Amino acid sequence: MISIKQIRSLIERTCSAMGEKFVSDDAVELVLVTGIVESGYKYLRQLGDGPARSFWQVEPATCVDNLVHYLKHRKSLIVSCAEASRVDSKYWQVYDEDIWADILEKNIAAGIVHCRLKYWRVPKSVPNTTQGKADYWKKYYNSEGGAGNPEHFVEAANKWLV
Repeated sequence: MISIKQIRSLIERTCSAMGEKFVSDDAVELVLVTGIVESGYKYLRQLGDGPARSFWQVEPATCVDNLVHYLKHRKSLIVSCAEASRVDSKYWQVYDEDIWADILEKNIAAGIVHCRLKYWRVPKSVPNTTQGKADYWKKYYNSEGGAGNPEHFVEAANKWLV
């Protein structure tokens, strides 16, 4: 498994590069544990035939949604996301799921950026408790119909964040 200390550092640096408002202890922990519960930091592709990519199991459709419905209207944030991920800014204006599937699989920071953007777009603040984060992840990231459950999130956080 990947070093949790190293991945936490990468998440902090990537979120900071996106802009000061994207980084906080709670946001970094939420993204960190999301990677633990979504892939165990082992898988870059969804097991089976699913479309999700990266340690954060971001679906390419989610990337396109982030681009079309959020970043498209925030040109300076596109530049920050491009710099944070080292993905050329031209791709942040391309709404092709196949391209984003490839980028997510090859670029860890792009997965962090899209994971953070998905959470950022939630109209509620990131909770400051593990249980709160677990419920938040389930509702806004994994979805009500997703296979994950808040108990697994809490167990993962308690195991890996000691």
